[in-house]
Amino acid sequence: MDAAVLIFNVGVGVGVLLVGAGLLLMAIRVLPLINETQALVRQARAVLDAADPEIGPILVHAREVGANVELLSEDVAVKLDRLTDLMNALQQTLETVQVTAAPQRTSYGPVESWDR
Repeated sequence: MDAAVLIFNVGVGVGVLLVGAGLLLMAIRVLPLINETQALVRQARAVLDAADPEIGPILVHAREVGANVELLSEDVAVKLDRLTDLMNALQQTLETVQVTAAPQRTSYGPVESWDR
């Protein structure tokens, strides 16, 4: 029984060593990725620092454009309401007016060529 426990303990020890070696190998393989990620973060911060002064005026202009669009849309809504009222009035006028005049055909006479 002692031999079985000894073999089990040796197997567990070897397994732990292999897992540790695997983790060490993974850490070594991931190290370049970590370095590249840090460099990417530094570059992103540099871009944000460079763009920060330009973003403020762009946002102010965007707010102004949004306010202007809102005013224009309100104007368009008012004009569409007026147009709807005019079209309704025209429709009512067309429904109430009766045209009784018959079209007459005018006589021009014979059509001949001047070259005859």
